[in-house]
Amino acid sequence: MSRQKAKPERRKHVARRLDGAAPTGALPLTVTRSELLSDGTDREFRKLVHNIFAFMARHEAIRDGHARHIGLAGIEYTILISIGHLALDGDVNVKTVADHLHMSGAFVTTVTSKLQVLGLVEKTQDSVDRRRISLVITEKGKFLLRSLAPYQREINDVEFSSLSKEKFQVLSQILEALIASGDEAVALQRYKASIKNDSKVA
Repeated sequence: MSRQKAKPERRKHVARRLDGAAPTGALPLTVTRSELLSDGTDREFRKLVHNIFAFMARHEAIRDGHARHIGLAGIEYTILISIGHLALDGDVNVKTVADHLHMSGAFVTTVTSKLQVLGLVEKTQDSVDRRRISLVITEKGKFLLRSLAPYQREINDVEFSSLSKEKFQVLSQILEALIASGDEAVALQRYKASIKNDSKVA
């Protein structure tokens, strides 16, 4: 008798799930935009976010590996190579690098000062605006980047081997858009935090 009673209970439990009712203790949605929901849930969105974290962890590990190959810290390598590539378009200064990497000018100044001590970057006064400091990679810095290049190319080609030319271009555009909307989200979060702190003081 007990077995016969248990069967309808299991069928009833399955029916509730098929009806789409949220099980007891279900977590609230973390997004509300319909574009980010799948069948009314945020599971695909959470998967995307966690995949971004997973990729960034691997990419940072690879970046740090590139840096170690030439005796630098990860951020030192990033700023050094950024100065080199930005110089192809003209004069480079702290603001140029900070805007390119979405970092604060004060932080870039600190790192470039370390690179200057290492003899990898030269700082000179701008010929037009003497308040601005131009950044130039030294021959020693260029030598390090040249010695890294063969190793770097091999690793980078593998890291991004899953991308076709079209996917690469689309991904680049998506990331630029996400950085912009991410800046807006950070600003909103800080604003809300300031309101919360103000209410505590009041």
